Amino acid sequence: MAHHDDDLHGDSSHDGFHDESGFLTIFLGLVVMVGMTCLPATIGWVQLATG
Repeated sequence: MAHHDDDLHGDSSHDGFHDESGFLTIFLGLVVMVGMTCLPATIGWVQLATG
Protein backbone atom coordinates (compact mmCIF):
# COMPACT_ATOMS: atom_id res chain seq x y z
CA MET A 1 0.00 0.00 0.00
CA ALA A 2 2.74 2.42 0.92
CA HIS A 3 4.72 1.33 -2.14
CA HIS A 4 1.70 1.92 -4.37
CA ASP A 5 1.16 5.39 -2.91
CA ASP A 6 4.83 6.26 -3.41
CA ASP A 7 4.73 4.92 -6.98
CA LEU A 8 1.56 6.92 -7.69
CA HIS A 9 3.15 10.17 -6.49
CA GLY A 10 6.38 9.46 -8.35
CA ASP A 11 4.49 8.82 -11.59
CA SER A 12 2.03 11.72 -11.39
CA SER A 13 4.31 14.41 -9.90
CA HIS A 14 7.66 13.53 -11.48
CA ASP A 15 7.50 16.10 -14.30
CA GLY A 16 6.20 18.87 -12.04
CA PHE A 17 8.84 18.11 -9.43
CA HIS A 18 11.56 18.10 -12.08
CA ASP A 19 10.46 21.50 -13.41
CA GLU A 20 10.15 22.90 -9.89
CA SER A 21 13.58 21.56 -9.02
CA GLY A 22 15.12 23.26 -12.05
CA PHE A 23 13.31 26.49 -11.23
CA LEU A 24 14.48 26.38 -7.62
CA THR A 25 18.06 25.81 -8.78
CA ILE A 26 17.91 28.84 -11.08
CA PHE A 27 16.10 30.91 -8.44
CA LEU A 28 18.67 30.07 -5.76
CA GLY A 29 21.44 30.87 -8.22
CA LEU A 30 19.91 34.29 -8.88
CA VAL A 31 19.43 34.91 -5.15
CA VAL A 32 23.08 34.08 -4.49
CA MET A 33 24.25 36.27 -7.38
CA VAL A 34 22.10 39.21 -6.27
CA GLY A 35 23.08 38.68 -2.64
CA MET A 36 26.79 38.67 -3.46
CA THR A 37 26.36 41.75 -5.65
CA CYS A 38 24.32 43.70 -3.09
CA LEU A 39 26.22 42.60 0.01
CA PRO A 40 28.95 45.28 -0.20
CA ALA A 41 26.31 47.96 -0.79
CA THR A 42 24.26 46.65 2.15
CA ILE A 43 27.32 46.70 4.40
CA GLY A 44 28.05 50.25 3.22
CA TRP A 45 24.49 51.39 3.99
CA VAL A 46 24.62 49.76 7.43
CA GLN A 47 27.95 51.45 8.19
CA LEU A 48 26.55 54.81 7.04
CA ALA A 49 23.37 54.34 9.07
CA THR A 50 25.16 53.23 12.23
CA GLY A 51 28.34 55.30 11.81
